Amino acid sequence: MQTTHVLVLILILSVCCVSASQRSAPSASKPLKRSDDKLKQVELDGKYTIQVPNYFSAGRVDDKIAAVPIYVFNAEQPHYTTIHVSVSPYSGEIPINPQTGKFVPPATGHLICELNDSANPLTLAADDGTPLTRYFTIQDDRDVYYGCAVVDNAYECSAHAQCPHPVALASRYTTRYAFTVFDKKNNSTIEFTGSNDGPSKTITKFEGDGKLLRYTIVPSLRSIR
Repeated sequence: MQTTHVLVLILILSVCCVSASQRSAPSASKPLKRSDDKLKQVELDGKYTIQVPNYFSAGRVDDKIAAVPIYVFNAEQPHYTTIHVSVSPYSGEIPINPQTGKFVPPATGHLICELNDSANPLTLAADDGTPLTRYFTIQDDRDVYYGCAVVDNAYECSAHAQCPHPVALASRYTTRYAFTVFDKKNNSTIEFTGSNDGPSKTITKFEGDGKLLRYTIVPSLRSIR
């Protein structure tokens, strides 16, 4: 009987120790807060540099797979994202509007994306087909042409799946963003692409990767002199 009491006492002490240990350990559901405003510099093909958040990991697609340098930037939760940047030769002559001196007429109003199947095929477009319909200017007087296109994931169906298929409302639509710099002086075209999932097909402001590219990464582009 005395042995039984001793065993019960040991078990109680063990439970108390485990509980205390759990209370003193950081909660797994609350990751340590990172300093989002800190940036690090990344070199692109020995020609340019950009600034990316320091929580990004950077990689480059194997040259055996890609014909031009392509860089991939990934971030884990809670900042999960994937952004691609490519540097390709400036090729051909891109038509310039004689009235504006720009590659495309400047658009006014808010950023508005269309469903991908209704995009104008004659519009200047990024390599992935995203239309470039607006522009802004960054340092060194470079124009950045940008645009976005929306994909309805409910209708991205395979031959062996029902269509439309069930998709969570929060991620039904994927907005693809593209930003392109035509640097004729340095014989290069720099393209930035990213995406964002959301519940709406009407986009009037930058979200997700688009926001990060528009206000942080793309404006940081610099030539290596």
